Amino acid sequence: MTAPISALDLSHPLRSGWDPQHVKALAVLDASLLPPILVHRPTMRVLDGQHRVRAEQLRGGTHIRAEFFEGTEDESFVLAVRANVAHGLPLSLGDRKAAASRILRAHPRWSDRSIGSVAGLSPKTVGAIRRRSAEEDPRLNGVHRVGRDGRTHPASATAGRLHASRLISERPHASLREIANSAGISLGTAQDVRKRLANGQHPVPSPRNGVRRVAAASPHPLVVSEHVGDGSDDDGAGTSARSGAPEQRRPSLPEQLRVLRQDPSLRSTDMGRALLRMLSFHEVPLAHWQAFVDGVPPHRASAVADLADACAGMWQEFARELAGRAAHG
Repeated sequence: MTAPISALDLSHPLRSGWDPQHVKALAVLDASLLPPILVHRPTMRVLDGQHRVRAEQLRGGTHIRAEFFEGTEDESFVLAVRANVAHGLPLSLGDRKAAASRILRAHPRWSDRSIGSVAGLSPKTVGAIRRRSAEEDPRLNGVHRVGRDGRTHPASATAGRLHASRLISERPHASLREIANSAGISLGTAQDVRKRLANGQHPVPSPRNGVRRVAAASPHPLVVSEHVGDGSDDDGAGTSARSGAPEQRRPSLPEQLRVLRQDPSLRSTDMGRALLRMLSFHEVPLAHWQAFVDGVPPHRASAVADLADACAGMWQEFARELAGRAAHG
C-alpha cells in the first residue's frame, strides 16, 4: 500500500541514531527500485525503512510504499530486529546487544541461539547478556528453553540429565524414548543416564578439570555437591558415591575417532570411510570454533546459524537412530 509519511511514527525502537550519508545515497536512487518499508499498523511505527522514509522526504515526496504488520508490540520488535539485521544498513553491535536484551526480557524462555539468530549475535554473547540481566530478573535463568525448532529443551546438558534421572526414579518402567522426550534430551543421553543410575553413578559425568560431582544421599540423585580434587585425578576419573568404584571417564572426541579409524569394518567400506571423514571435520579445538564464530560477519550470522542448526539437527537425528539400534541390540 501507499502510506502518507505524515502518518508514520519515526521513533525508531532499534537504532541509537540514523546515518545522514546513507539517506543521501538512497535519495539519488529510483524510489521504485527500493523495497517497501515495514510498518506496525496499530502504532504506525516504522519497523524497517527509516532511512528510506527520510530519503523520500529529501526528494520532496509525501507518500511511500509500505507493508503493514498486525501483531503485538513484542512481536513487532522481534520482526524489526530480524529485518534490520538481515539487510540494509547493519545495526551497530551496541544496538544489536540492546535489542537482544529487550527480546530476552520479553521472551525469557527463548534459547540463546534463538535470540542470537534474530539479533545477529553469537549464542555466547547472548548468554553473557542473560547472565548480567539475571541478576535483576532471576526468571531469565529458567531450567528449560524454547529452541528455534519451537521445542522445549533443557537450558544445559546437566539440567537435562538431572531431569531425566528424576523421571527414571519416578517412572522406572517408562521407555527410554518417553524419558528422552520428556527431558528434552537425546535417546542416547537418556540411555546413558539410566545406565549410570543402574551402576550407582551420578547421572552427570564428572568433568575433566579436577572437580567431582557426588550424588547426595537421597532417593532422587539430584542434589549435587562439589569439591576440588588434589590434582591426582586430572584425567576426570571419579569415584561412585554409592559403590566406591572408579567412575570411567568418557573418551574424548580424538580418542573415539582413533578407535573408529582402526576398525576394519568401517575402514573397508565406502560408507564407513565417508562417515569417518565427516566425523573428522568436527575434530577441531574449542578455541578454533570461537575463531570461526568471530570470523562470520554480522549480516551473515543469522544465515550461518540457520545452516549450522540444520546440520546439528541432522546429526542429532542420526545419533537417535543409532542409539535406538544400540538399545534394541
